[in-house]
Amino acid sequence: MKYFIFLFFSFIVSCQSKSQDKIDLSRKNISYFEKDAETGWTRILLNKPNKWGFINNDSVVIIPFEYDFLNPFENGLAYAKNDGKEFFITKKNLKLEGDFDAVDSFSEGLASAKRNNKWGFINSEGKFVIPPQYDKVDCFRPSGLCAVQKNGKWGFIDKTGKEIIPIIYPEVNQQMQDVNVIVKKNGKWAIFDNLGKQLSDFVYDKIHRTDIIDFSKDFFKRDASTYFENGAALVEKDGKFEFINLKAQAAFPNNKFDSATVFDTFKNAIVKRNGKYGMIKTNGEFKIPLEYDFIEPYDTHHGSYSEYYNARKGKIYHILNKELKEIGLSYEPVYNDFKINDLTIIFRNLKNKLGMVDWQGKVLVQFIYDRMDEIEGTSFLRVAIGDKFGVIDKKGTVKIPIKYKEIYSLYDKFDDKELQNKKLFIADQKIINIENNIILDGYGTLQPVFYNSNKLIVSKNKKFGIVDVNGKILLPLQYDEISNWVEYGPEERHIVKKGNFYGMLEYETFKEKIPVVYEFGFITHNMAFAKKNNKYGIIDLDNKVVCPFIYDDLKPAFAYSFGNDNDKIYAKKGKDFYEINLQGKILRTVSKKEFLEKTSEPNLQPPPQR
Repeated sequence: MKYFIFLFFSFIVSCQSKSQDKIDLSRKNISYFEKDAETGWTRILLNKPNKWGFINNDSVVIIPFEYDFLNPFENGLAYAKNDGKEFFITKKNLKLEGDFDAVDSFSEGLASAKRNNKWGFINSEGKFVIPPQYDKVDCFRPSGLCAVQKNGKWGFIDKTGKEIIPIIYPEVNQQMQDVNVIVKKNGKWAIFDNLGKQLSDFVYDKIHRTDIIDFSKDFFKRDASTYFENGAALVEKDGKFEFINLKAQAAFPNNKFDSATVFDTFKNAIVKRNGKYGMIKTNGEFKIPLEYDFIEPYDTHHGSYSEYYNARKGKIYHILNKELKEIGLSYEPVYNDFKINDLTIIFRNLKNKLGMVDWQGKVLVQFIYDRMDEIEGTSFLRVAIGDKFGVIDKKGTVKIPIKYKEIYSLYDKFDDKELQNKKLFIADQKIINIENNIILDGYGTLQPVFYNSNKLIVSKNKKFGIVDVNGKILLPLQYDEISNWVEYGPEERHIVKKGNFYGMLEYETFKEKIPVVYEFGFITHNMAFAKKNNKYGIIDLDNKVVCPFIYDDLKPAFAYSFGNDNDKIYAKKGKDFYEINLQGKILRTVSKKEFLEKTSEPNLQPPPQR
């Protein structure tokens, strides 16, 4: 595995991607996945094809699954290997071949590149058009400018490298949609245009950005940040919030408030004056008068993109849509999961009953339910009247009678569409279909196997086994316990128990890999500290003895396997205590006190009282 980021080559070429239309991203086809710290994407190794790639949070393939290996991104680059060749790729899937320490993404035709600890800008051929000379750089924006830093000071250059705004300021900023930029001096902000003309004095305490989001556009183009291009910029000055235009002048009369939000995607802003809240449009018109005790977006996770708002007056919340039309009343704010392809909304009315409306307030499901949840991976709702559950569709039609103590979908969004379309549910420890026909019954408990919902851990008469969704017995009901989670410690193993003893089964096949003859102590992702015949040792997940069973006690140091200095093993033999290696070789003699202290959870003292 490579972690260095320095290669000697001479040009840049685009990686040619194979079609990703039929890539199987189901859970069972994922061999490994990891969140990428730099990009926020997920780095994945698939089983078929046996290739690496990246997807984003919407499961869109960003880096095609065509690489034999990919490292996480670092400084804009990811080490890649394919057909025996080693190289780096950018976040745009460009194969970089140049003597750079680091390269960032291309923007406006240029990419920042680092050489000898200084940043400059290269063109699409990998040649420097602005020599490396800056300590830090941003990227070029549609304004034609880029923020750069030298000797701790910031300014702006154009694409020829000319200083448009001198590099003399402690802080500067610009956004993707704007031609104006902002500059800070002596703790105050001023506004400049992209020709370097100063439009305002240094008088603003803060200038707020917003995002214009258009989900109909390509993923990389749907989110555009701006100060000025969404109707007006929100600034703070002398303890007040003001809206100003491109010329840094008042955007409309009476533009000052005690508090305010930026204009969101729908050009709505929440404002506060004299303790009351209202909402305005970009021309300053009050669509919601200043008479509410509090107003907030319906879904704060999406910031400037909210289809709904909660406006409280007294104890009652007035639910507003994006057109600022009231569509419902409730005693509690609405915080449903946000879905751009389904703008329905579930809330509890003033009679304390749940129902569903569309974005215009039309009632789709009558307000008669005590519980209502969307069933993940389906178009159905789980509902309850009193303590009985059933399933309805989003038109309110009952699909599964409301008579069960509990009900949930067998498959979820991570399963194949083919499986989701079977519309199977677990109801009171039996499997039924959407017509309420019983598919599997006769067990005391029933739980889908974590990695494969077609297989289920079941119990009868306090004995556990595994069956498939059709009732075929895959593992006889003979164990007192069967673990379900196999992703972390131990990997690809189910722990089973009979009486006082434990063993392990291989996942998927359920073949015995470790016989049920041990008492397990500490278990890592690839080994187990175990006891057998009153002696302690260590085995791997295939029952191979790693450390002989010769010790009277055997424990890892607290926080063992976290990759730090605590990866030590301690043992007792007779009256003596030792530090040993993984194979059981004695490294040194230790005191009983050290043995106890190092293998016990630290006793953290509470902070001193003041």
